Amino acid sequence: MAVDKREAASESPVRYDLLPKATEMMAWKRKEKFSLYEDTYRQWVMFAVEDGSFHYEIKGRQGVAAFGDLVICPPETPFRRVVVTPLKFYFVLFFWENATGSAVDPGEAIPVGKISIQDTARLLSNYAWLGDLPDRRSPVELGVITHVVRDLWIMYCREKASAGLRGERATVDPLMAEALEQLQRRAFQPLNLRDIATSLGLTSVQFSKRFKRAYGETPIDYLTRLRMEKARTLLSETKLSLDQISECCGYANGFYLHRVFVKQMGVTPSQYRKGHRI
Repeated sequence: MAVDKREAASESPVRYDLLPKATEMMAWKRKEKFSLYEDTYRQWVMFAVEDGSFHYEIKGRQGVAAFGDLVICPPETPFRRVVVTPLKFYFVLFFWENATGSAVDPGEAIPVGKISIQDTARLLSNYAWLGDLPDRRSPVELGVITHVVRDLWIMYCREKASAGLRGERATVDPLMAEALEQLQRRAFQPLNLRDIATSLGLTSVQFSKRFKRAYGETPIDYLTRLRMEKARTLLSETKLSLDQISECCGYANGFYLHRVFVKQMGVTPSQYRKGHRI
């Protein structure tokens, strides 16, 4: 299954002043297929994947979502989806509130499509809360759901805000700051670094040298590090095949991911999975 280059969710500034408020949630322990290929909802909707994977398309953005990913769709927007491997996920309907608790229309301020969370331990803890809730929804249960969904959103906002600070030196080079943002936004899509260099008005060699001067590593090293972090997470915490993981990480196929993984990690993906399986 080819992954479109528009896989990543639309980028928006971090918005701590907007918080989701849940109105309903449904937990699916194992979903083999969606009853509808395309659906629309009157409210905002979130698919939070605990296990398995599915292919989605929203507003022309498409990709594969697995554990660690949340897929967000605005109201009255066609949401296309196909199960790749049997899904365990949480379906949440919600709206947005501002800091004073008033319902607001966030417009373009919220990312559409897939967003990812790196703090998997906290993510699993939140999913355990959702999984323990009874089927009937009292105001208390809805309060718990809202608490969890807000925590997911705040985790995403915090990780996004600090993404350029983990392991990289601060830089005053605005062009390389733009390059870093592009790499983070497009890391898990099929990506040719030459295209980023061209968009910045640089040759590939100039781009590589200037990026390394700003951040202490080359663009390909940085990109590979991001992809290996996600590959390790998916290997240890999902049952996805290597080909499916390669799609989630931006590689052409499982064979190529296998080769890169062995070079970077010193073990095969299957060996890593056996030693780190949760």
